[in-house]
Amino acid sequence: MEKPTIQHTLPSGIWGFFALSFIFSWIVWGAMLALPLPDDLMFPLLILGAFGPTVAAIYLVYRYGNAAAKKDFWSRVISVKRIGWLWYPAILLIFPAIYLLGYFIYTFFGGEQPPVASLFSGLDSASAILMFTFVMLVAGPVSEELGWRGYVLDPLQQKYGKDLGSFILGMFWILWHLPLFFIEGTSQHAKGFGFQFWSWSFQLITLSFIFTWVYNHTNRSILGAILLHLMANLAYPTNLEPTGELVFTAVRALIVLVIVLAWRQKESVKEELVMV
Repeated sequence: MEKPTIQHTLPSGIWGFFALSFIFSWIVWGAMLALPLPDDLMFPLLILGAFGPTVAAIYLVYRYGNAAAKKDFWSRVISVKRIGWLWYPAILLIFPAIYLLGYFIYTFFGGEQPPVASLFSGLDSASAILMFTFVMLVAGPVSEELGWRGYVLDPLQQKYGKDLGSFILGMFWILWHLPLFFIEGTSQHAKGFGFQFWSWSFQLITLSFIFTWVYNHTNRSILGAILLHLMANLAYPTNLEPTGELVFTAVRALIVLVIVLAWRQKESVKEELVMV
């Protein structure tokens, strides 16, 4: 059963959060583009900039939240019980399932599934894989999810509903990443602004819907969002040509369609019960 989103109690507002997130991240990433910094500082700064949403969320929680709001926030970050054990398999398997299904369909168009080692950038030692996974956990899931899902998703849903709120968050998620497309060495810079940019952008929109669906079913767990983000990063198909991008776009769109239809059906049932 989907658990209702509780009333968001922090008075800072949606747009203040987005402003702080963008200011923090874009200043750090902008410095990487504008200043002649030594090479050994580039990666740490890249990671630091990614913490904009999380830094904004923590600041606003402590600036405007009462003791109960602060306790609730950190409980959602660390509590493993909030998720519910039946949802751990969904969190861990949904993106690998999309990965396998997408490549299965892609084979009918002449594509080939890359080796499993490609999910870990070709690393083959346990220590290297663990370090890679740790970096992937920090650089994205931890640095972003305390903000995107942990802070701003609740008020977006309350003001705009699940579907429009998820879409708005997805759009800001895309815009927030834009400086990375100009920083050499990032995966975004490698994509450029061709078809891969539009496929990647659509992916973030679809991910936003999937994240909302999981978030609402896991008692607003930030930990669940962190783990889901990690799996999305690990099971991300790379180096696809246009046909492959279209296949994965169609798979993601179908999943989102099912989610939205389920939301609409649930709302319809609620309205019928109210009328009765």
